[in-house]
Amino acid sequence: MTRELARKALHLVFAAVPLSLTAGVPRLVVLALLSGMLAVAVAIEITRARIAAVGAAFTRTVGPLLRREENDRWTGATWLILVCLAAVWVLPVPGAIAVTWAAAAGDASAALVGMPLGGRLIPTSNFGKSGKSVEGSAACFLVTFFGAYQLAGLSLRLALILAAAATVAEWPRSVIDDNVRVGAATTALFLIAQMLGP
Repeated sequence: MTRELARKALHLVFAAVPLSLTAGVPRLVVLALLSGMLAVAVAIEITRARIAAVGAAFTRTVGPLLRREENDRWTGATWLILVCLAAVWVLPVPGAIAVTWAAAAGDASAALVGMPLGGRLIPTSNFGKSGKSVEGSAACFLVTFFGAYQLAGLSLRLALILAAAATVAEWPRSVIDDNVRVGAATTALFLIAQMLGP
């Protein structure tokens, strides 16, 4: 539990991306910073996978924050950088704010609230008990909605849709990283809403 809470607290660092865009930082500046971060992260991922000594040093340094599957796969942090970069690159600024906020703050809030306070688990048809709590999911929904509606300035309807998408995408236990699921779901629905119009 302590590990997961620490991981999600680090997630909140990436809330700097949507907050920077909201504050008017030029998108090219944000893209440049995220591109540099991703280049470093990917270089680390490749090097630790190919050179045992580097992999061992990496595990010693950040091991307590790693999930078991991240010992031989990319870490959630690398995926989160990639999700933020893709959203800022592909989407207009309001969409980028909403999606990066969902991935950074919405997803993190599910664990930060759900793990210490969650008591009622959400049953799912495929996984029995998903391990996700009503309280955590409510936090994810509300925090994502706040970002989409207040920070990004999206319509009430679209903000609710994106909040629901982020919350549901965060539920499954899957080999696909939850940062990718949340980012992909919210990005897809934002683009669909753009195509369909008001």
